Amino acid sequence: MSPSSVLDLPQLYTKPSARALLDTLALLTSAPPSWDYKAGPDTKDGTSVVALREGEPSAAQIDPEGVARYLTSIVSNNLKWIQDEEVREEIWNQASLRLSERSGRTAMGDLNRRFTIPSRDGSFELKIHEPALTGDDLGLKTWAASYLLAKRLHLFDLIRPEQGAKAKVLELGSGTGLVGLAMAGLGADVVLTDLPSIYTNLARNAKTNAPIVEENRGTIRTGVLDWTSPHSCTLFPADVGDTNSDGETLSEKFPLVLAADSLYSPDHPEMLVNTIAAWLSEDMDSRVIVEFPYRAAYLPEIAEFRKQMTMIGLQILDEGEEKGFDDWGDASKGEDALVTCWWSCWGRKLPEQDS
Repeated sequence: MSPSSVLDLPQLYTKPSARALLDTLALLTSAPPSWDYKAGPDTKDGTSVVALREGEPSAAQIDPEGVARYLTSIVSNNLKWIQDEEVREEIWNQASLRLSERSGRTAMGDLNRRFTIPSRDGSFELKIHEPALTGDDLGLKTWAASYLLAKRLHLFDLIRPEQGAKAKVLELGSGTGLVGLAMAGLGADVVLTDLPSIYTNLARNAKTNAPIVEENRGTIRTGVLDWTSPHSCTLFPADVGDTNSDGETLSEKFPLVLAADSLYSPDHPEMLVNTIAAWLSEDMDSRVIVEFPYRAAYLPEIAEFRKQMTMIGLQILDEGEEKGFDDWGDASKGEDALVTCWWSCWGRKLPEQDS
């Protein structure tokens, strides 16, 4: 079915009711994408994009031509035929939100996303809050590599209920927490860590998803770990959403360390690997699982990460590539970026493998 024209929407010169305008603005909502990508026959190169989250209704199929102008006309109109001042304010607010959704992630305010995570027994849903993006705090946004790794975790067969003891996991550079929360939702005991500027939102998402984690027999702890001081990690109580209170010094090491999309400068590979070395247990079956996007500007960082990992006695046990989307650009111009991500699972080298 071909999309409808913007001219089919309630036109302001007809003085539509407040309800008609609010319903229209609700239909024009652009749901945040979940960055799924799958092969299919829908395009010439055999690919197709699944941009909407599973289980959610799609937005109205409206030809994008003229939609921004339509929304701007609502924002700039006095709507004087609508008597209720609060309702007018709500209409202007909703029209402004629809405009921001079409201007890329950097122009948007707070978002609440839902992600479906596959498991051995089916799937579960995580709710992730993303604050409005300000400054350089890239950890306040969920990235494609994080979502892809969160969906891949169950394939590594890391959780084995028959063995009794739960998997102990440390996530480095947790950001919004999607990967670590997915691991906890699979039944692991997970510590999620990031910088102080990221911690408040990380703790909020951990608290929000605590019920589903507990239902799946996992646990969550959150803390601050700055890679410039790789041996120091401070955990904070679950009911505390900031780093101003007294915390607990983390001392244990972990048989599994996770990280996703965390290489953004030439210094990061060595910093990340040093932090992995500080917290990965000495057991021969310890593992490190990472996923990074192949962004052109940061390919040297991935190469350096691989080099640094071998220098601390780790080797790749399994690796692969997969595709996803980042919603960073102007969606109205098709700037949501298709990215190829590299995932890898690392383990310790056996003594006879050293040469």
